[in-house]
Amino acid sequence: MKNRFTNIALCLSALIFLGLTASSAYADGITFAGDNHDKLVPPLSVLNLQGHPSESGGVSFNGTKDVQFGDTIRGPHNSTFTLSQFGITNANQLVITLNINEPQPNGGTFDPLTLKSLVLTGYDSNGAVSYTASLIGGPLDLTQFQHAKGSTADFAFMLDAEAAARLNAALAANPNLRFGLSAAFLNTQGGPEAFGIAKGSAPVPEPATMILLGTCLAGIAAKMRKRRKTASE
Repeated sequence: MKNRFTNIALCLSALIFLGLTASSAYADGITFAGDNHDKLVPPLSVLNLQGHPSESGGVSFNGTKDVQFGDTIRGPHNSTFTLSQFGITNANQLVITLNINEPQPNGGTFDPLTLKSLVLTGYDSNGAVSYTASLIGGPLDLTQFQHAKGSTADFAFMLDAEAAARLNAALAANPNLRFGLSAAFLNTQGGPEAFGIAKGSAPVPEPATMILLGTCLAGIAAKMRKRRKTASE
């Protein structure tokens, strides 16, 4: 019995260590999730920016209406939003998509632009800030894909585990939070750049964690079978 508890304790310690090691790679915020080719409609987008040689701006909520600031364009397509609008019930499902729409110089390759900042802000019904998450791991140099510009996303961003947990807690306290995006780019040639919102899948446990857990449980089961066999002989 003592050995069994010792094995279980070792397995749990290893899992905790692996979890702490994995989470240390993040710093509570928005992370780059990779390429994404989701359609941006409907809705077309929640933030559109345009400028040269840089652009920045966003949308906030003052308790009465949305307030656009900075280099926003396409007025009706800059707005705050609720997660329920997109069928999102868990912060781990939130995907922020980005469509880059820079001109193609002389029919050649696209020049990369730099995403300097990206901030998600949650507002209560009075316009008070109840949640914020910012881009970590940036600035990021991004080059658009040569597909249907303006209608399909190029890249995706998601909240890391810590930021998602904070958002779930904020939503539990106030399910009606409205959210706005703000961003800043460098090395732009006139844009526009469009951010959208999509529903993704909640993350599953990391393969390494599942393998370690399975190995521990299998080892414990094997020792228990061996112990029973020895006792019966």
